[in-house]
Amino acid sequence: MEAPVGLSGRDHALLRALGLPLLLPLSLAGAGLVVGQWLTVRPEGGGGMYGHLTAGLLAIGLYGSAGGVGRPESRGDVYRIVVAITFGVVVKAAFIAGVLWLAFRGEPEYLVLAVAMAQIDPLSVSAMLESRDLSPRAKSLLAAWASFDDPVTTVLVVILGSMVLSDTGSIASGATTYAQTLVGNAVLLVAAAGVWLLVRQPKARRDEPVGPRRAVLQVVALLGLLTVATWKFLMLGLAVAALFFRPALGRWLGRATNLALWVATFLLGMLLAEGADFRVGAVLGVATFLAQVLVGAVVTLGFPARDRVSLSLSQQNGITAIILALLLEPALPQAVAVIAPAILVVNLLHLGSNALRDRFRLTREESAGRTASVAGTGGRASVPGAPEALGAGKEPPAPRAS
Repeated sequence: MEAPVGLSGRDHALLRALGLPLLLPLSLAGAGLVVGQWLTVRPEGGGGMYGHLTAGLLAIGLYGSAGGVGRPESRGDVYRIVVAITFGVVVKAAFIAGVLWLAFRGEPEYLVLAVAMAQIDPLSVSAMLESRDLSPRAKSLLAAWASFDDPVTTVLVVILGSMVLSDTGSIASGATTYAQTLVGNAVLLVAAAGVWLLVRQPKARRDEPVGPRRAVLQVVALLGLLTVATWKFLMLGLAVAALFFRPALGRWLGRATNLALWVATFLLGMLLAEGADFRVGAVLGVATFLAQVLVGAVVTLGFPARDRVSLSLSQQNGITAIILALLLEPALPQAVAVIAPAILVVNLLHLGSNALRDRFRLTREESAGRTASVAGTGGRASVPGAPEALGAGKEPPAPRAS
């Protein structure tokens, strides 16, 4: 009797890695596109309901990604992570902007779109890490990279947007200058640290479960932190605070982050009812993927070849790029029309390049296995009728008499 056919754990991980960056967003965006034919969304600047909604979605996404980061596998990789999320983001943004400038001269607004795409989606990376054969060190680096390049990218969007775009009220949501944004983030971070010292589990009882009263206080404090960060658009301070401000939320944090992604993607689809610019989006997507190949090859110097290739091909875009497109839309009406197809192109390139990489690796391993098999027979291929093919001590059968 045959055993029932089922999916292995690796197959489930592969399906999740495929569905999260491509299939599910396409379905939600498609549903939003259908609804958008009858219900029109008008993005508003100046921090109105639309601005606060998109800022709130971004706050949840940034906290969810940074809140799941653990300690690096190696102390030496802290330097790599810092380089990746600072210098690496700037280099990626400069490379993407350079390609857009060469392709579409006279469009300085596209520089902001380049920065908005210069990050790796943490949710897609989290799913990918379950299905990729990476070393623990490479997984730690990629997870931290994907989590912390989001707030850096967001701050760069605010800075560059204030210089290039005429109306940045919807982007900064009250933070009118970079200096005010920097001071506000610092104040939020200090306030968050002080509140957490009051509501966290005492050190003497750190190994015990958090009591219900203290758990409620922690959740209320977190909601207050998210509210202030959304109101004043203090995303960098929020992301840094997520490193220590961690109530015992369990699976609720992942569910809230996924919900933010679903709402943002549906809203993106509604705005796409106005049309999409596939020409600029395709160029932006290809440039974004190539930028990760360039920066990934530099950041992973000294890593094994398998890890270097995987990290160089790890570019994916999702929740942060989607929400930044929504935030930019009031000041840059073509933001959604360009970034949406760019996300699709990036994720298709990711899936295609990694499939080719896996096939090449499998072919090479099979070739190495055949070579080892031949070497085990003394360098001679097994020929039918030869003694080694018949087994030790056996002679070939005598020819029949005619």
